[in-house]
Amino acid sequence: MNIPHEGKTDEEILEKVHSVKELDMDFLSNKIFGSMCTESTHIGKKVHRMFLDANLGNPGLYSGTRKLETEVHEAVSSLIGADMEEVLSLGGATEGNIIGLWRARNLSNKKKVLIPESAHFSFQKACDMLDLEPVYIPLDEKYRVDVSVIEEKIDDDTAAVVGVAGTTELGQVDPIDSIADLCGDTFLHVDAAFGGFVIPFLKGSRYERSSFRFDFDNIDTYVLDPHKMGMSTIPLGLMFCKKESPLSIESPYLTGKDQKTIRGTRCSASIPAFWATINHLGMKGYTEIVERCMENTFYLVERMQELGFHKIIEPVMNIASFHHEDPDTLVTNMSKKGFNISRTVNPLGLRFVVMPHVNKEGIDEMINILGDEV
Repeated sequence: MNIPHEGKTDEEILEKVHSVKELDMDFLSNKIFGSMCTESTHIGKKVHRMFLDANLGNPGLYSGTRKLETEVHEAVSSLIGADMEEVLSLGGATEGNIIGLWRARNLSNKKKVLIPESAHFSFQKACDMLDLEPVYIPLDEKYRVDVSVIEEKIDDDTAAVVGVAGTTELGQVDPIDSIADLCGDTFLHVDAAFGGFVIPFLKGSRYERSSFRFDFDNIDTYVLDPHKMGMSTIPLGLMFCKKESPLSIESPYLTGKDQKTIRGTRCSASIPAFWATINHLGMKGYTEIVERCMENTFYLVERMQELGFHKIIEPVMNIASFHHEDPDTLVTNMSKKGFNISRTVNPLGLRFVVMPHVNKEGIDEMINILGDEV
């Protein structure tokens, strides 16, 4: 399109926008099983709209937004038990993973990074951007990073080691404390983009796993995404740092003296939206949501087993994956029928993320359609 010579009316604009919005999939359709994001709360959406112009890249103009950001940082720090020197609001874990390795490179003056084979693809971006040397570490029989191989590979040239708390494909949690024992002075970065807002609400529940416990004293940077299981509006990531950033860049023409994130101008509406969401749901609400997601996850496993599928691992959080030699065909065919499911690569299979928008009725409908494909 070209920019019109004269502006169009609201009615003309909204007519077009509504028509294209109908092409998007809707979380409430009960047909999205491949997304790690979900429907935001009504109060989160309402508050988000109130702060559309907020930009904490220029924080002196938005002292109210900054106050809510501080309260969000304090609340989540308390939730996960991370008493860190610095917390950053980001666009998401991809930005956090880049910053984490950037910090490690600059603090260590080294380039070698040990990364689990199960790590998110954003680490490839980070290593390419930062001229780092990734060494990919294989997984053990439970699809966690093989700590014995980290022990073999870590040396004086290693800038950082990466651990994952909630892998994208399987939702598996690496043995973070065992990794930390090997790191010593080597930088440890933990990507908890998905698991960061699941793990705290599984503690004390019937779904708790002992591997979920790890000591933040031994973690240098830790990133999680409230816009996933935190049910915040998009985009929002939080990064917790043991030490203040060595990457501060002076910004003398703005109201803040420096900037510590990759982005300059930052859409900040998701921060007060998340503040509203955590105050609306509270610990009780989040716990109930996570428990329900886990219950639905195991229900989905039962229904998939009825079709002859075999789970790759016992779900440790609300992600269920199943062996299949040709997942692409099933993903494509289900998409044609209006259902979004996804695939795994290591090993090959089908992947289902059982988010708060997924219910048993939707699972049953999806299973009936999938059954016609197998």
